[in-house]
Amino acid sequence: MNTTLIRTLAVLLWLISATHPGYAAESRTMDVQSMQQDLRFVQTKLNTIHPEPYHHLGKDEFDAMVDRLEGSLAPMSSKEWYVRLSELISSLQDGHTAVFYNQDERQQYFNEGGTTPPFLVEVKDNDSVIIRHHFTDDATLIGAEILTINGRPIDAVLRSMWPLTFGESKLFRNGQISRSFGRMLWLLYGHADSVTLTIRQLDGTIRAQSYAMLSETQYNEFVARDFPKNDGVSESPMRLSFHEEKPVALLDLNHFGTYKGYKDSIADAFREIKERQIETLFIDLRGNGGGTHFVAEALIHYLMDTPWVLVSKAKIKTSDEWYASLPASVRIVRYLPKKPLIRFATLFLTDNARIDRIEASKDPVTNQSIFELYTRPRQHYSKDYLYSGQVFLLTNRDSYSMSGMFAAIMKDYGRAVIVGEETGGLANPHGSNVAVTLPNSKFRFTISTSRAYRPSGMFDNRGVIPDIAIPFDDLSRAKTIDELLELSARRR
Repeated sequence: MNTTLIRTLAVLLWLISATHPGYAAESRTMDVQSMQQDLRFVQTKLNTIHPEPYHHLGKDEFDAMVDRLEGSLAPMSSKEWYVRLSELISSLQDGHTAVFYNQDERQQYFNEGGTTPPFLVEVKDNDSVIIRHHFTDDATLIGAEILTINGRPIDAVLRSMWPLTFGESKLFRNGQISRSFGRMLWLLYGHADSVTLTIRQLDGTIRAQSYAMLSETQYNEFVARDFPKNDGVSESPMRLSFHEEKPVALLDLNHFGTYKGYKDSIADAFREIKERQIETLFIDLRGNGGGTHFVAEALIHYLMDTPWVLVSKAKIKTSDEWYASLPASVRIVRYLPKKPLIRFATLFLTDNARIDRIEASKDPVTNQSIFELYTRPRQHYSKDYLYSGQVFLLTNRDSYSMSGMFAAIMKDYGRAVIVGEETGGLANPHGSNVAVTLPNSKFRFTISTSRAYRPSGMFDNRGVIPDIAIPFDDLSRAKTIDELLELSARRR
């Protein structure tokens, strides 16, 4: 198993065990009135927080879905209510606007004897489901295609899981199913002590076999055994490596989140790139789920010597929740004139752009202010460690949010050749989400507060399209610089 796959699986395991709530042995019963209050809360917060909640479907269509859901309500478990509500929010097709089950109940689920499947899956582009890793002694499971699970055809299982995903791209949402297959299986079909699979093995043989589910202790032991912690690979935000013979380097970015000393780390990386006289640089955004614009700006500072902008336009809505997300020391800004304030704040939020103009409008539903910020570039680059060589940018379906924006910048300015798959996140993404808690179910509801528009201004409701398209399997297998050089030499 190659390093990229090991790292990816380790991250997926962590996501399943740590960030995807939803495991509760006995979820509490929700009454109709409580669910109605949750629904009204969802509608209100969408309208007051999101700058364009109905970008994918109209408000009338969404409200009709709410009415149909409300009319079908009957007392149900909080788990069942989560599934129903997820289907509604999923229809918005915004990966930053999503509902999450209470994380506390996951531990309760394990405490009361809950289990998890003894395998990990990958949903392929053709919607087949392949076993990529397992915690059993059955070697024939590796690469086997699941045909049925507990007697249910796999295509029916996938259809039932789809509404539990969020986002714009089918491949990105299929990736969510791959990462959270066990959680979704439990949410939809309940607890089981074993799982029966009908599989097609690599040699074409079709057979059925049952496997015991894993307890939390067993699961953690298998994870520790199969995916030992490696701080240098799995947790380091940035890793730089060099070819032993050629002037080629690989800069691996796990995310765009800020961390202590990130500017110094980036500067050190480009200093070494310059000292080694690197001619070709690969920047790896495969599996990069995003982060902040600060890291992206710090990187581009060493990549482009011409004026550039992070976004050509940004749209924000100023709600109570948006103000509450600001540091307490600056929340007084809500009482100050907005346009001068935005211009002033931009001086501190970005080094590479200035506000050209600001257009204000009113939300037609809530009458709240929406601001559209149009930008202009300024000259800003490193004179010491500027890299002017060739750049190949690696993207895949799990390149999301800020990593998609970074790819759009590199492509719009012609600074990099994009290699791989279309990014899972849009080139003009929503983001800067805030979290609220539903009043009765206590589900966490994240909502976008802004939208960013790529430098070119092109708007096609797509991710960033690669210049050199590489199939997912080939892209996943490439781990060495030599293998990446081979990919970059391909043509569409």
